[in-house]
Amino acid sequence: MKRRILIVEDDEIFLRPLQRTLEVAGFEVLTVPSGEDAVDLLKSEDVDLVLTDKRLPGIDGVELVRRLREHADLGAVVMTAYGTIESAVEAMRLGAADYLVKPFETAEVLMVVRHAIEFQELRAASRATLRRNQERFTLQNIVAGSQQMKDVFELLRSVAELDTTVLIHGETGAGKELLARSIHFSGPRRDKPFVAVNCAAIPGELFESELFGFRKGAFTGASETRRGLFQMANGGTLLLDEVGEMPLGLQSKLLRVIEEKRLTPVGSDRTVEIDVRFIATTNKDLQEAVELGAFRRDLFYRLSVMPIRVPPLRERAGDIPLLAQHFLEASARRAKKPIGAIAPVAMEALCRYAWPGNVRELENVIERAVIVAKGDIIADVERFLSSEGERQRVDLTLPFRDAKARVVEDFERAYITGVLEAHGGKLTAAAKHADMDPKNFSEKLTRYGLRRGATDES
Repeated sequence: MKRRILIVEDDEIFLRPLQRTLEVAGFEVLTVPSGEDAVDLLKSEDVDLVLTDKRLPGIDGVELVRRLREHADLGAVVMTAYGTIESAVEAMRLGAADYLVKPFETAEVLMVVRHAIEFQELRAASRATLRRNQERFTLQNIVAGSQQMKDVFELLRSVAELDTTVLIHGETGAGKELLARSIHFSGPRRDKPFVAVNCAAIPGELFESELFGFRKGAFTGASETRRGLFQMANGGTLLLDEVGEMPLGLQSKLLRVIEEKRLTPVGSDRTVEIDVRFIATTNKDLQEAVELGAFRRDLFYRLSVMPIRVPPLRERAGDIPLLAQHFLEASARRAKKPIGAIAPVAMEALCRYAWPGNVRELENVIERAVIVAKGDIIADVERFLSSEGERQRVDLTLPFRDAKARVVEDFERAYITGVLEAHGGKLTAAAKHADMDPKNFSEKLTRYGLRRGATDES
């Protein structure tokens, strides 16, 4: 599809060669003689780039660029004479992608136009990604219904609008990073960068240069100056994921950055101001690490201004059916399979299991079950559950057995009711669909008081 360019130019002698140049290069070209005409045309026409002269009758090119800011996905290039370059620079400050100084060569105008369109497409893609993240990573979109998680959400909401440093601690796979992203995208910095640093994945010798950046020639291999992750997150949020893995020698420098909001890149003698909100996560007991001398006490207290514990999945059994159904729908869409439900016996197995890998493990189990499923229902999940979780089950789930039993019963009652209604009350057909023995199915009807309306067509 041809890219559309709108040329705003009142000089016909200059306009026509420029129009032919762009059309020969494969662009579709529209032309208008004034900024007012351009504004009117853009109300009904879509274009990819506006190429405008600086000097125009009525509103000039700089003012036109200012008015184009409401068209977020539209780029602009300003054409100007040598003596008015300052105005072109002002146009760029207002959002123009570039400027051209008259007279210019054919190759130059084509290069600038193509780069401007590419830049605008990248910016539009970045905005689209940002919008998706803002819609996805909100507290309202997190799947949970247990009181434990409601308490967590209440704490998160209390700090989302602030710049308070938050320490999220919990077991691996419990959803700590998801909650950190939700804090960022629910707060005033949602339009700014969110940068996650996996402290467990960066080699110790590279930690300082990765976080603080470095100047060219600071060390062997530093062939160019590079910004660090702190600077990349400027204006937004920096997530220190698994902060307990950070080398002890670097912790004092991190503490200074958090307190002073400034840093010195490796090999530089100049400090750089930063405006960053800090969120840290850990699966370690940092207080124990402090006592053992593996983590600085002052850094621990600086990070844990608002400590938030994420309960493991085994402590919130009521969330298991909700999460399982959510992951089932997502996995079925990806696999393009018509799977819409989990059989009661399979759901009961999920609720009994201890989930040593927490929510991440549950998601993986559901995805495996969807991949191998043959029909429209997940009937077997136990073969995907680890022996570790089965060994832990008796010890770890005993205090929550009654709650889990109620969850399973509620799910089973709703499932059986739905299957029975779908088959017009026919017991044998409903039992077959649920992959259950008709006698067992009949006993459950009696147990849950669902006999009315059911018929045994056999």
